[in-house]
Amino acid sequence: MGSAFRLALGRCSCKEQQPPGLRQAMCRDLLSRLESLRAKPDAALAALPAYEETTAPIEGHSVSFETIVERLPEDDRLLVVMRAFVRSWSRPNWIALSGTGYMFADGFLASRDGSRMDAPDEFMWGFR
Repeated sequence: MGSAFRLALGRCSCKEQQPPGLRQAMCRDLLSRLESLRAKPDAALAALPAYEETTAPIEGHSVSFETIVERLPEDDRLLVVMRAFVRSWSRPNWIALSGTGYMFADGFLASRDGSRMDAPDEFMWGFR
C-alpha cells in the first residue's frame, strides 16, 4: 500500500467508531487479527516476516490485510502493525496513487519483557 502520494482523511484507525457496513466489518476483522498477534509470545512475534499480505472476502469485497513488523533500534521493541485496505470511491478515507478507498491501520509495541501497549499515533502515521 506504499505510495509516493497519499492523503489520509482522518486518523484511519479502527479504534474510532465506524459506520455500519463494510468499514465496520473491516475494522472488526482487523482488530481480531491484531489481538491474535498481540497474544503471541515474544519469540513468535520476532519470527514473523517483516511484511506479509493476505486477502479476505468481507461484505462482497476483497480486502487486503498487511502485517508489518519493525524492530525499533533505539530500545529493541517490536512495532507490529495490521493494515487493511479495500478500493472504493464511496466516501473514501484514503486517496493515493496506489489506490483510493478505505484504509485502516492499528498496531502495538511489544517489549522483550512480554508487555504490550497500543502503538501511539506518532508511530502509526507512517502506516496511515
